[in-house]
Amino acid sequence: MEGPPQSLEARVQEHHGIEVGKGFRTQLREAVFGTQDGLISTVGALTGIAAGTQSREAVVVAGFVIVVVESLSMAAGSYLSTKSQREYLERLLKEEEEEIRRDPEGERAELREMYRRRGFTEAEVDIIANRLMSDPKLLLEDMAHKELGIAPEALEEPAANALVMGTAYVAGGLVPVIPYVLLPVASAMPVSVAAAFTTLFLFGGLKGRIVKQGWWRSGFEMVGIAGLAALAGFLIGRLAGHWVH
Repeated sequence: MEGPPQSLEARVQEHHGIEVGKGFRTQLREAVFGTQDGLISTVGALTGIAAGTQSREAVVVAGFVIVVVESLSMAAGSYLSTKSQREYLERLLKEEEEEIRRDPEGERAELREMYRRRGFTEAEVDIIANRLMSDPKLLLEDMAHKELGIAPEALEEPAANALVMGTAYVAGGLVPVIPYVLLPVASAMPVSVAAAFTTLFLFGGLKGRIVKQGWWRSGFEMVGIAGLAALAGFLIGRLAGHWVH
């Protein structure tokens, strides 16, 4: 027995609906990127500089310069890349909107064929097509999602991404710097490295909980991948320290 219209409409929305939580997922990506980069690029460079110079003042100054400059750079990069992507997607949406306005019957035929391929019956296809064609905004959402993989109401926000990226970088970058502010170089080096990798593990574990994965596995994954980058940063920083010295 055929279900009531409400059930069918819910089924349609399941297929064409806006991706719930897209903004949060985007910001999670920026937060992971910023925090990891802040921790690793800073701890790698500072450990190398500290080993090469043994100068607490040089390490602290370098640390704050790295955090300030790189956080601004990362935020600006996030803003510009997100803005460019959004502008490109908005152009595609405008083209789709113009196509719908110029050839509505062609869009109807295309819409019907898409739902047939997804296993909907002819009766269901009739109801879906009539419903979507009666609402231009709903039709644009559906066609954009099916054809372009775009959710019009969930485009990324450049300013929000930049803020999350910059803030995450500062938060991550300060972790390996603080031990050098409080301790002599020899004592600060192992504390800085330990603090950075502990923070990475905890942040990876938090990410794992958010995405419903094993927290410990996610934590070790982040530590392992970031550790390789930190090693490279350490070697480069040590060479730089020898040159400065």
